[in-house]
Amino acid sequence: MEQILNGISTGAVYAIVAVGMTMIFGVLRAINFAHGEYYMLGTFGGWFVISTIGLPYPAAVIVGVVVTMAIAYVIGRFVMQRMIGMPEEGSVVATLGIALILQNTVILVFGGGYKFFSAGYIEPVFFGDIGIAQQRLLIIALCIAVFVGLELLVTYSRMGKAMRAVSQNVEACAVVGIDVRTVVLSTFVLGTGLAAFSGILTAPVNVSVYGGMGEIITFKTLPIIVMGGLGNVRGTLVAAMILGIAESFVAGNFGLQYRDSVGFVTLILMLLWRPHGLFSARARF
Repeated sequence: MEQILNGISTGAVYAIVAVGMTMIFGVLRAINFAHGEYYMLGTFGGWFVISTIGLPYPAAVIVGVVVTMAIAYVIGRFVMQRMIGMPEEGSVVATLGIALILQNTVILVFGGGYKFFSAGYIEPVFFGDIGIAQQRLLIIALCIAVFVGLELLVTYSRMGKAMRAVSQNVEACAVVGIDVRTVVLSTFVLGTGLAAFSGILTAPVNVSVYGGMGEIITFKTLPIIVMGGLGNVRGTLVAAMILGIAESFVAGNFGLQYRDSVGFVTLILMLLWRPHGLFSARARF
């Protein structure tokens, strides 16, 4: 049961990150290979204001997300909007380039060593003999809140309806007057903000932060969005939980060193067995 609870909290982290990448893919038809770097930027933003200014953890979460979204807005204006209609090869090269720039900039500014993240709610809560950190329970609760909020956003808001329309047919949206560039930019900023939010939520559990931490998150997000059906938000949540619980059981029964291989094995099996994912890609948003 403890492994299941830890797996659900890990899956919640993956879900918040992956849903941002899924939404970006839905409107751009491009996989953002720099997505993990926004997870890293949010974490570093929170760590910096806590270690230098001494802000409380909730305020650091807000600062980290806002700073990351501001950086994403600039990148979105100069790079992501230009990727509308671009061949897939171009989007891969562009986002990989952004990932390298962001990662090495952080390493250049803050150094390549590990930093200790001292904030968060790491005290355990016991349910009988089963203990789980308060931070993990917070992650699960906020994951539910994020997905409920996204469901309301894309179902009832004007921007959400525009996002769904662009994910279905970009050309038709342009014909009827929907500002596709604005929708793409808004979705990109929102998706990167969710990645940053996930990074700061996870930092107290991971304890340390470092410049290369975004790479593994990107590679773990890929099997999730493939398994969930490219562009399928609800499928992303289910796939993230499956991967999180699977990693928890592998780490608990076979060793922590095998945990990261679960995502890659899952990706290979999905590409061989069901490349379109467990859920329909037509059900975007």
